[in-house]
Amino acid sequence: MASGPGVALVIRKRRAILFVLIGLLLYLCLYAASEALVYHYGQRNRFFMIGTAPLRQYDYVIVGASHAMPFDFEDMNRRLQEASGTHIINLSIEGGGVLPARLMVGYFLVAHTTRNVLYFLDSFAFQSAQWNEARLADASAFARAPFDPALVATLWRYPWAQPNLPDYLSGFSKINNPGRFEPDVTEAEAKNFHTVYRPIAYLDRQRVQYMYPTRPDPATVQRYRDAFTDFARFLRERGIRLIVIRPPIPARFAGLIPGEAEFGTEIAEMARQQDIVFRDWSGAVAKDALYYNSDHLNRDGVLQFAKAQLVQLLVQYRE
Repeated sequence: MASGPGVALVIRKRRAILFVLIGLLLYLCLYAASEALVYHYGQRNRFFMIGTAPLRQYDYVIVGASHAMPFDFEDMNRRLQEASGTHIINLSIEGGGVLPARLMVGYFLVAHTTRNVLYFLDSFAFQSAQWNEARLADASAFARAPFDPALVATLWRYPWAQPNLPDYLSGFSKINNPGRFEPDVTEAEAKNFHTVYRPIAYLDRQRVQYMYPTRPDPATVQRYRDAFTDFARFLRERGIRLIVIRPPIPARFAGLIPGEAEFGTEIAEMARQQDIVFRDWSGAVAKDALYYNSDHLNRDGVLQFAKAQLVQLLVQYRE
């Protein structure tokens, strides 16, 4: 019977290979189980919504950050569709800047079409990588994203999105999602949407400090403005109308945001130059009782704003 160092080395190699194969098989089983849970519990994850969208043609894709999200809470999106006679999908994400909006629309357009993109635009979207590249790198973005070769291709298409490919392809965020068995809704929708905010100056200042932590670097601002301009061109070349609105925020809160008035003027001029439909509705909802925190509309606020402003806009540009 053969023996010696050579035989022992072969045995160790075979055991190592077997160990790796068993580990790989276990990982694939975890991946498959996590993928099944995505389809069982998925609801609000924007990649999930795109991958399972029931229609091919929409009238509006809504993008932006958290100021746009309440328009998809509970039955709000259905109400907007019924009131305006349109088909709407809301792809806004919390803290989402220009690049997340571009990624969502780029992925959406692989298998769907839309007449309009409605962008709820906040000034912080231009001011930091925190709301752009870093926001995409947040594990929650891919924790309930179904595997789709079209999303792989979309991530690869944009150099700033490519760093997310290892996480998405490996399913790491899905497998390690601590909320895998929980409803796919935010705390704001589940607990806060029906509440009424009572202004506290300290909380207002704290929130502004969170969104605008430092004086923005001019080069950074210009980079994201260029990305926004490129996004507008991308849509224009495909015959898709871009509509930009400044979402409602209370005057007491707007006054704390550095450079907010100047931002409104700059966006209006940018819209004029690039044939973008623009509505400044930042002051459209004044009452604090229509917000659930410092600057987000509660259910009554969404309904009032929709009735007074938004539905009319949706009807105007549905064709």
